[in-house]
Order: sequence, then structure tokens, then C-alpha cells
Amino acid sequence: MKSILLKIIFICILMPCSLFAQEAENRTGEQIFKKICSGCHGKDGNTQAFGISRKLVEIPAAEMSDRLTLFYSDKNLQSSGGVSGVMSKQTSNLNKEEFNGVLLYIQQNFAADKAADK
Repeated sequence: MKSILLKIIFICILMPCSLFAQEAENRTGEQIFKKICSGCHGKDGNTQAFGISRKLVEIPAAEMSDRLTLFYSDKNLQSSGGVSGVMSKQTSNLNKEEFNGVLLYIQQNFAADKAADK
């Protein structure tokens, strides 16, 4: 009985620590954008990455979703070079939740048609 009680106490102590560690690993879309994306696209999405891409503020939300999803899902783009290769490499390190968070953050804050959605 004492051993079962000790196991329950041990689990109750470790469970919150485990949940906290998991929460710390889940970065938000905003955090990811600021750390990974803003260097090329600017903090306000108003910069042409490498001087050649369209500004995020010029891209409608649906098109942004299509483009980012392609970069995220098509691993062949990583070896293609150019902007597609760079973007594919940037998104490849994100898990699905992080990717969706970044996409939502960009759509809500920078998409060309964001004002029409509100």
C-alpha cells in the first residue's frame, strides 16, 4: 500500500513538470515569425525577402496559405535553390502545430486582404 501511495505522489509531482516542459517547446506563430521569418520579411511583413520576393502585405491570405503549404509539404523544394529552396528549408523545421500557428499569424497580421476579413 505504501509503495502504491509513493508512486501516486511521484506521478503527481512529475506530471506538472512534464506538462510545463511540453508547453515550453510549443512556440507560438508570433514567436516563430519574429525569430525565423522577420529577418527576411521584416517585422511588419513589408520587406521583399532577398529584394525579389513579394511583400507579405501584398499577398492575399488564401494565396499565402497555398504558398506556405507547398513550401512546408514539398521536400523536393529544399534542393531546388532560390527562394523556394530557402523557404522550404525554413519551414521544414516546424511541426504541424507550429506551421499552422505561423500561417495563421501571418494571415491575420500581414495578408493583403486581412482588413476585409475583419
